[in-house]
Amino acid sequence: MYTWRIQDQDLFEYINENNLIPGVTINANVYPGADEHETKLRIDFQTNRPDLYHAKAGTAWIQPWIDAGVAAPVSDLDIDLSDFSDAALFGATAADGDVYGVPFVMQMQSILYNKAVVEKEPKNLAELEALFEELKGQGITPLHVDGRDGWYLNQVLHEAVLAGMTSDDWAQKVVVGEACFTDDVYVDAWETFKSWQDKGYMNPTPLADDYGAMRTGVALGTSAMMIDGIWSATPASPMFEIDPSLELGYMAVPGENNKVYGFMDGYITYNPNSEKQDAIKKVLEFYTTQEFAQLFAEKVEAIPASSHTISVDNDRVNTAASLIGTNALPGLPFFTPELNSGEPTYQQLTAAGLQELLGGKTTAREMAEKIQKTLNSQGYIGAENCAM
Repeated sequence: MYTWRIQDQDLFEYINENNLIPGVTINANVYPGADEHETKLRIDFQTNRPDLYHAKAGTAWIQPWIDAGVAAPVSDLDIDLSDFSDAALFGATAADGDVYGVPFVMQMQSILYNKAVVEKEPKNLAELEALFEELKGQGITPLHVDGRDGWYLNQVLHEAVLAGMTSDDWAQKVVVGEACFTDDVYVDAWETFKSWQDKGYMNPTPLADDYGAMRTGVALGTSAMMIDGIWSATPASPMFEIDPSLELGYMAVPGENNKVYGFMDGYITYNPNSEKQDAIKKVLEFYTTQEFAQLFAEKVEAIPASSHTISVDNDRVNTAASLIGTNALPGLPFFTPELNSGEPTYQQLTAAGLQELLGGKTTAREMAEKIQKTLNSQGYIGAENCAM
């Protein structure tokens, strides 16, 4: 199995050592980072490897592998997915409507902050900006932004800001063409974000800082906050190698909507050309069980994607699970086929747009207009409603 998730290694070792999948050993090849993982898949599928691989959620990620004939619906192996909600299965569903893997992890994106630097959570934007100003006066970077990595900008930063600063109604309508990126609620959100940079509340050169630099700054306490995923707060996060005593808090971007972005982030799928279909089916079936869900919560300290009832004695996991269940944005533009069927996709457009915004090459309204105009040219479902 190929994966980018180094944090799952202890889980695989436990499964193997205790023979939890009789007759099957999971040999995990970990390639940290989405780019390296995808590069290895492209190379090794030429020699019919791997048998199994972890997939990123969303139609845009899985479609090239479907086109290449190295991904197939799990229904072909009669895998029972009845213990997964529609929300969990959505991220593993391709444009053809078929489910291509077994979801295994739910994630949350929000503001993460160093508790040694931020002692009290701001409850609204006015309090947040007052805190930014105070931190700036102390010589601490209030909000550290990774402006280099496209995957971070479109999947994490963009969507977490939507959750906090737009609205449930807008997010639900934009994916069906009843709302537009040129709407004031979207433009205003990014004008507010840009104002934080203009006021000196961000690291001075975000386009030069990558994901590692962002997390290092927050771990060291030279930066107070970042917009990131809950995965950075797990024990496997390299942030805790920098400071083993680090304590991270998390909160929604406290705009008018004040929601987090919760989603199914990864699923296990398979190579239909592998000669190990019986073993593959056993692994996929194990991923659907309550036993796997319980082990995943215990060993990885993350939120399993299935709806099985499990017992979790971990405040961070329980709090994040509660936020996903009760305070998450209901619409998920990042994973919606209607926004990602053409080239460039919504994902690519938002990454490029945010880099231009952070680089001072565009305004929030110009970014919004470019996104909308490009989607309209691709036959976006809302093209007539959002005509420019």
